[in-house]
Amino acid sequence: MKSSPLRSNRCGALLLSVALLSLTTAALSSAQGSQSKGPPPMRAPKLPPLPKTPRVPTTFEELFVYRDLRARAALDYLRCMQSTVTALRTGGLGRVPTAWSITCIQQGEEWRGVFGELSDTAPGMQVHLQYAMRGNGTVVKDPVDTARVNGTARALLRGLSAPLAHSAAYEFVPIALPQAGYVEVWFIPLPGNPTRVVVGGDSLIQMSEDGVRELGHSRATPSVRTMAIEPTGQSYTLQSTEERVPLLSELVIARMALGLVPEVHVRTYQYDSVITRTSDTWTHTRR
Repeated sequence: MKSSPLRSNRCGALLLSVALLSLTTAALSSAQGSQSKGPPPMRAPKLPPLPKTPRVPTTFEELFVYRDLRARAALDYLRCMQSTVTALRTGGLGRVPTAWSITCIQQGEEWRGVFGELSDTAPGMQVHLQYAMRGNGTVVKDPVDTARVNGTARALLRGLSAPLAHSAAYEFVPIALPQAGYVEVWFIPLPGNPTRVVVGGDSLIQMSEDGVRELGHSRATPSVRTMAIEPTGQSYTLQSTEERVPLLSELVIARMALGLVPEVHVRTYQYDSVITRTSDTWTHTRR
């Protein structure tokens, strides 16, 4: 996401103000130092440092890693949500009021389905129930980051209310993934059988860390297409329509396909990217 011109102008104005304030203070100090009497010069107040601008990936390798990290998190999120909803429907979670909100977050190295109540006054979410992805899933009472849960749950509500251009023909699912300082809400086709897949239509909303304010929304989405892919021997190949970096939805399907075959290829027009069950690192070959 590019920063808006308004935000850039505000940052420039702030830097200019700081520079002028420093020059004015220096001039006053020099003038007062030349006099024999007078109070010591006042020091300018120490301003808080400007927030660091996140580094935007630029190379193919960096962009691929960025997209693949989201794909892995999206797949884990979907598995967590599916497991939690299944446990709820089969009575494994007891009585859960319909007024409670549900979301899935990664707490440390573990994914948890979390139920609770949102509040307009408290900074965090009032958590009532946690379902951890341990073994076949289990109810836990471990500490959890309630502010993170709150931001993710609110961002997910925003995602559920967003109109989607392709929703009439395909089933899309919102996935809330917290990042440093904001929350991403991705929309991808609901993954099914990797041998007959729907990819494309990927969309993204960026929300504030508390999930209240929308920071940005993707303006265009790639076309949606349905593909029938049959594994060839021990390999599975997904042909992308992208020039360099595969779509998030394509990488989600590729990682799902590792459950069918030991080697998966994703081919864009410029690269053939391969991942195997024995190595979690993609290798890229220029085509």
